[in-house]
Amino acid sequence: NMIAMTAVAEKENAAETLLQAKGFANPVVSLTDGKVDVVINAASISDQERAQIEDIVKRKTEVPADGIVITLLNLE
Repeated sequence: NMIAMTAVAEKENAAETLLQAKGFANPVVSLTDGKVDVVINAASISDQERAQIEDIVKRKTEVPADGIVITLLNLE
């Protein structure tokens, strides 16, 4: 059980790190029950940015696009 929790945390961290490297400020990725919630600090994102986020999250978490929810949170 501890190994599974560590694997989930590593996937979340890998996705967050790569999103941050691509210019998304303070991303938060939460993987639960085969679904991924992604919180991005932005007022809006383009279709290209949305596709880029989905691609990164799919690769790092192995969750298909229909299991990914992107939420925008503008903290500025």
